[in-house]
Amino acid sequence: MLHIERKVLQYESPDLGIEVAHYALIAHEPKRKILLSHPNLFLYSTTRSSLKTSSRYSNIISRFYRFLSTEDKFKERDISEYHAFADNRDIKRWQLSRQETRVIKQSTKPTLETTYEDAKIVLFFFNWLNTHGYVTNVNVELKTSIANFKTDRLLNYIQAKARVTINAKNIRVLEKEARQSQRRSLINESEIRLYLKCFTDPVYAVMFKLALGTAMRPMDLCTTPYIGNGKNRHIMPYSEMNKEPKTFELTIYGSKGNKTRTIVVHRDDLKELDEQYIKPHLETRRKKYKERVGQDCPLSILFLNEQGFPVTPEKITSRGNAAKVKAMTLDENFRESVNFYESRHWWPTMFLIRFFKEDLLSNSADVMWAACGQALINQMGHDDIKTTFAHYVDMARIVMLANKGRVTELITEAHDGVHAFINQVTSGKLVMGD
Repeated sequence: MLHIERKVLQYESPDLGIEVAHYALIAHEPKRKILLSHPNLFLYSTTRSSLKTSSRYSNIISRFYRFLSTEDKFKERDISEYHAFADNRDIKRWQLSRQETRVIKQSTKPTLETTYEDAKIVLFFFNWLNTHGYVTNVNVELKTSIANFKTDRLLNYIQAKARVTINAKNIRVLEKEARQSQRRSLINESEIRLYLKCFTDPVYAVMFKLALGTAMRPMDLCTTPYIGNGKNRHIMPYSEMNKEPKTFELTIYGSKGNKTRTIVVHRDDLKELDEQYIKPHLETRRKKYKERVGQDCPLSILFLNEQGFPVTPEKITSRGNAAKVKAMTLDENFRESVNFYESRHWWPTMFLIRFFKEDLLSNSADVMWAACGQALINQMGHDDIKTTFAHYVDMARIVMLANKGRVTELITEAHDGVHAFINQVTSGKLVMGD
């Protein structure tokens, strides 16, 4: 199979006159390396504002190109021509091939949903080529390019192609296992307590708590300033801030999709941040930063690890996964699906519980209120707010039903600062169920 390298390119864009960064694909052949111009132009055009998106798109296109290299149709074709000769049937065959491999391995991954979403990214790539004047054989229509895995005929075909005769599992069984392994409920109190204890560096535990109270993404947390300026000029250590307001606004720049939004942060969360991280750790870490770099740490950087390096989303993912593995060894009931990003689900769930109160369990919560929707848009940064609303209403209902007889207490504590709520939970006064 063809080897394709993915490499981050960072340079000044001649079109924009600014620094840009995105992934690029480089094909390795026996005597040469080939920059894949058409995919790379697409990645520059559509993903330069987010390396995470660029990584995902480049990985999917790379997988599709590697599949094409195994097909007889492309044996004599130069890889630089793949975009011109691929058609809708090739996209369908790629999807079928992935599910054949899945059946052979008896794996729950990739799910049909993943296969479907990845195929849509490939269609997006070909649509971009079509609209920018490049010749392709792909007709960008979902109905002609997405395999309908619900049909018995297609499922039986995959089973036969996989040639699995002993302990064979069909796609439906594998899909059921995949769904069962996914998170079904909010992270619970015992998981929160144990997860926080399993971070070796306290900065990550503090960031997780802040995320619980704000729904900030890891990339947003990493841009939270020590001392703010402009719209954030009021942001500083809590001990130096006005104690009267219950909440403060924080403007987040360059979030997902390079968007700017203003969120609400409770004063208790800022107080916890000050007492658990800024006062006991930050001065030492800023000194380490200065010793290493030769200049003071910018006031725009708040979170530093034990070595004095700024915390990045990648470091959060790595340390979060390490904490999960440790937690799973300490408690067999700790779910594998729990990760740092679970913190982002906490805020909207608690917000909806407080907003609707007991009405959450009635039909009235199925209709989104304008004020409620706008608050979710601002805090979560989601465009498709209807999907977000429906998802978290269901989540909040599960939490309330798990706390029958304690709903009033749950509502009272849910937004008086996430840390007060966690303390209420961990003290035994309130039980959070799955």
